[in-house]
Order: sequence, then structure tokens, then C-alpha cells
Amino acid sequence: MSTKTQAPTGPDGEATRARRNRLRVAILAILAIWILTYNLLVKGQDPVTAFFRILDTISDDFVIGTALTFGMGVAIAVVFSFTKLYTQIISNVDSSRILEDIYDDTVPRGDFARFFSRLLHFDDEQRRLDPYPRRIGALLFAFGFLYVMSWLYVVMFSEALFFVAWSSGVDLPITEKNLLLMPTLALAVPFSARAMAYLKYPYTKDYADFMPAAAFVLLIVATLGYLFQSGDQKFFLTQVYENPEFLLSFAKNGAYLAFIPVFFEGVYWLFKLDDSRGKV
Repeated sequence: MSTKTQAPTGPDGEATRARRNRLRVAILAILAIWILTYNLLVKGQDPVTAFFRILDTISDDFVIGTALTFGMGVAIAVVFSFTKLYTQIISNVDSSRILEDIYDDTVPRGDFARFFSRLLHFDDEQRRLDPYPRRIGALLFAFGFLYVMSWLYVVMFSEALFFVAWSSGVDLPITEKNLLLMPTLALAVPFSARAMAYLKYPYTKDYADFMPAAAFVLLIVATLGYLFQSGDQKFFLTQVYENPEFLLSFAKNGAYLAFIPVFFEGVYWLFKLDDSRGKV
């Protein structure tokens, strides 16, 4: 039995088609008039040139502008979605087991659309009886993912904290002491959300949700500073990178700081394994 939708027939169908055709003509006319006005007033073209340059304006101005705007919008959406997913993961103590189950239910069958859909709706996943992974491979992935993301937030929030201080008029000198203090404060932001999840604090997700906004603001500010080549804006990581001693000290501090969440995650799983009497 065919489920193909057929176009309406009879007087009602003809009226619907006529109404749609009028809407099409109205849309095209409004767009053409707007572009013609744009050519006349903004570009300063004479009426004849403005009329015959409508297609050129569409291809040269609006298509390129739309592509640039769309590309920036996609980049912002990707960054926000990724940071949002991470906040959902760290605010849920069952996240490692949930990720393993999502993988097992979708990827071996090649259902990648379902895999990404469940990641986007991570908060809708049900709680698991045991929070730890079942397999060694999943355990290694969970540790590695947590370490890499901790490093990312050490870098990102170090820059964010430095920017907040700089924009408030506070000049933070780069010293050996600050190269430990700054990444420590940076790591404390996401790690505190995970600690709240361990303690089952009821507002953990509310606290973690500000991190995507912070990442968004940092990305916008850094992009604007780069595009406009601002000489006044100072970047923490740029100053660290330009000094080999500072760079080495920052890398050493970040290497062990990023392991702290991994260590506590392992301790938490050991506790839960003992609590469940070793049943995996």
C-alpha cells in the first residue's frame, strides 16, 4: 500500500495551488524590490544599472555573506554543543557507563545517526545501576577522555580568567607562581561540577551550564581580537608561548593538574565497585 501523499484535487486543491503561487510571486517580488532598493541607495547605482545588477548583488554580496555568516554560526553551534555535552557528562556520575551503552547500542550496528542523536539528548538517558564501565577498553577511553578534556579546560579557562582580570583593569604578571595558580583555578571550575555530581548536589547541572556560555564569550572575544588585530588586548597563552621557560612550566603544571579529575574518578569507581561487591 502506497503512503505517498497526493496533491489535493478539486476546487479546494486548485485554490491551495493558487494561494501558494501568489505567495511565491510575493516572496520573489519583495526580495527583488529590496535588492533593487539596496543597489539604488547603498551602492548608488542608477535605476537601470540597479535593475540589471540584481543577480550580481545576489551572487556577489548575499551568497558570500550568507556563506560566511553560516560558517561562523556553524562553528559557534559546534563549540556550544561540544561544551554543552561535556557539562552534561561531568554533571552525571553515570556518564561513563552511559557513553559505553550508547556506543554498544549504536556503533557496532553502524547506526551513527542514532549515536549522535543520543549524545545530543544525553540528559534524557536513564540512570544506570553501576556508574563504572564494564570493559577495560571503555575504562581506558573514559580516563583518556577525561584527561584530554581536563587539559582543554585548563587551557581555555586559564585564558578566560586572565581575560576577565585584564578587562576589569587588573594586570596579572606572568610568574612561576601564577603559572601554577592560574591553571589550578581554571581546573577548579569543571572539577567542582564533577565533585558536586559525586555528592549528588541538586543544582549541579545549573552550575555546570554556565561553562558553555563562558566558552562562547571567550571564543567571540579571541576571534574579534584576532580579526581586528587589537594591539591593546593581552592573551595569557600568547605570553606563555613566547617564553620557553613559562611554556615548560605551564606544560608541567597542566600535565599533573589534568590528572587530578582522572585520579578522583578512579577512586570513585573503586568505591562503587566495592559498594556493589565487585559485580560488573
